[in-house]
Amino acid sequence: MDYTVSATSFADVWTFASADLFEAISEVLFYGILLVLVAFALNLLSQRKAAGGLVLGIATVIMFILATVQLAARLQATVEAVKLVYLTVQGQTEPQTRISNETMDRYINFNFAEDVLLVTNNMVTDGVLIYRCFLIWGRNKYVVIGPGLLLLITSVLSYLSAVQGDYPTPGGPTVDLRIGFLLSVLTNLLLVGLTAGRVWHTRHKARGFLKKEVARRYNTAVIMILESGAILCAWTVAYVVFRSISPPTVWRVFRGGLAQILNIVPTLIVVRVGLGHTVDEANGTWRSKDSSLAELKSQTETSASSQV
Repeated sequence: MDYTVSATSFADVWTFASADLFEAISEVLFYGILLVLVAFALNLLSQRKAAGGLVLGIATVIMFILATVQLAARLQATVEAVKLVYLTVQGQTEPQTRISNETMDRYINFNFAEDVLLVTNNMVTDGVLIYRCFLIWGRNKYVVIGPGLLLLITSVLSYLSAVQGDYPTPGGPTVDLRIGFLLSVLTNLLLVGLTAGRVWHTRHKARGFLKKEVARRYNTAVIMILESGAILCAWTVAYVVFRSISPPTVWRVFRGGLAQILNIVPTLIVVRVGLGHTVDEANGTWRSKDSSLAELKSQTETSASSQV
């Protein structure tokens, strides 16, 4: 049987489907990286008893599950988008038929599921970063109140924008999806400043009593925190910018990567902790596997006594 479809209709649906394909490919590639990192991180945590290791291990597993379900939702949505191309070629989308409507409904549902999972994933990821900041500040709950409130506001606005974006209400209020992502960047910048600042301050105070190896670990910790924050913030900002100025076939690539980078960054931190290249929480600061703040205080007191 021969089918005829207008060039405009085919171009529209193919652009729509190809954007989904690009997003799916991007997400699969980054998921492969995450898969290797998660296996490595859990193996290291099981061998090395780092402070907060159990919480980090559980969070890593949760993030991996969320990443996997997101990928599954993206692949299913992409399958439905390709089906729409097939139905268009068959002439079943002009006018709309039952099967084309059902396909579009499934596409929207899978897309909405991925959006909701992304917001949830961001909550878990930022929660891990807030927990890390909480440990570094000696379990001082007041320090994380600000980031916690920002995360709550970000999550509420992002959930609302996900609902309104996939199931719009004509004439109803809308929340720009980009606001949630920009607030997420602000939350990460605040956490990076608090965490890196605390580690640097501790290292600065004890600089006269730190061995070179221990000092190097503190420096590595600061660099690691800054790097992780920069990667996540830069990718998120790039996504928001390209979403505003570029066609879907471009910005959807960044959207696909974002879903996995949210998990890759904290997993990289867990790997660094497991390798012992950073420092662990102890007595209100962080401790390397060779030295602790208590030991530094002891060294300080001994040095002071000897000078009296």
